[in-house]
Amino acid sequence: MSSPQASNHGSLEHRVLCIGDMTADVLASPVRKLPAPGEVSMTDRIVVSPGGNALNTAIALRRLGESVRLVSSLGDDAFGDMLISQLEALGLDLRDVRREPGCATPTTLVYRTHDEDRRYIGALGAAERFTGEGISPDVIPEDGVLLAAGYLKLRAWNDDALAELFRAARQRRCQVVLNVCLPLEGHVPAERCLRLLPLVDVFVVNEDEARVLTSEPDPVCQAKFLRNAGTRRVIVTRASEGLYAQDGSGVVQMGAFTVPLVDPSGCGDCFNAGLIAGLLRGENMLETLQLASAVGALAATALGCTNGVPPMADVERFVRENRVEYRTTLSNAPPLATAPHPEACSSGSRNGIPDGAETRNPPR
Repeated sequence: MSSPQASNHGSLEHRVLCIGDMTADVLASPVRKLPAPGEVSMTDRIVVSPGGNALNTAIALRRLGESVRLVSSLGDDAFGDMLISQLEALGLDLRDVRREPGCATPTTLVYRTHDEDRRYIGALGAAERFTGEGISPDVIPEDGVLLAAGYLKLRAWNDDALAELFRAARQRRCQVVLNVCLPLEGHVPAERCLRLLPLVDVFVVNEDEARVLTSEPDPVCQAKFLRNAGTRRVIVTRASEGLYAQDGSGVVQMGAFTVPLVDPSGCGDCFNAGLIAGLLRGENMLETLQLASAVGALAATALGCTNGVPPMADVERFVRENRVEYRTTLSNAPPLATAPHPEACSSGSRNGIPDGAETRNPPR
């Protein structure tokens, strides 16, 4: 990218390259009920903090101790100044963050009631101009991880440029992780995403997004569809229901860790940070998913998308001291019980957890 405006180069050679969206998030603590027209609902706290899929993952990775370089776009306004100041203090490498002249910084309002999920209102601002073009292959870390996040939400992102970057990553033995974000308005061009999947090592998508991309009703069939489209590993996240993951080594269906819920905003992005940390450590699929699930859960324990993410040592202790149930066809976990067949996919075949797979619970 040309003419980046951010000055901090980071003190360490980066192992992760995060590309995509960054925003200023305005978050409110839960309210008892949403106000009717003309009413005001009071809450305990409203904060302004960094957000956006790519940025949330980058910050969470820094909190876990990883070195990260970020490629994104900001406006040249006060929100942009605030974000740059906060991110420089975290030690993110911001030399490829471009300040777009005359544009507002991407901003998202986040609010919810105590008994409902979050609601979002977003303005893309400078992100409307983000194309992903002009990124030098030299910034791709060898033997590292490249994350592209916020894909499909960023409407100007050039697919050809992204595909070339993914090919360059493969040449540098850099694993490619793709995470989409589907806008509510307008047609979702699923074929755009599917064309990229043969170049993707890990595709992370939530259950609702996977349903739109595949037209399949459940995670088992969604994962099969996406694996057949070419990606090496699919992870379908399911909020409080956990996840379903599949690659060439087998299948993992995992529940969610239980934590005191404060704010679930950004949990998926922090899950991606734990996932990337596991990939960098060379963990197997089961260990990587446990780490990712723990980081995603801990993110929900504080207001703001990443404020609940602790250092890696605390995450590791959390995993040791807390249990999460899983079922798997992998051979490297102790068996406890038999899991049932999944539902059949629309094609009539079954590709989930077969008879003889086990429900397992890691030892304390």
